[in-house]
Amino acid sequence: MNQNNDIKALRKTLGWTQAEFGDALGVDQSTVSLWERNGPPRKGPARKILDSMTLEVDASPSTCPAYGDHCEAQS
Repeated sequence: MNQNNDIKALRKTLGWTQAEFGDALGVDQSTVSLWERNGPPRKGPARKILDSMTLEVDASPSTCPAYGDHCEAQS
């Protein structure tokens, strides 16, 4: 899976819309859409948050990390 699909897969695993995912990262929905089409940021604060979210989801796929009230546990 390429990085573009990884962003979308992570967002879908969390059960979030693009807007909710953007809120959790402090970016606009259109930025999330851009990342899903063209790839995620390669550096900076958003990259670090994405990496952290990925690690937490990978470690516990049946639950979501505590990023605001957007999280819905997956069964």
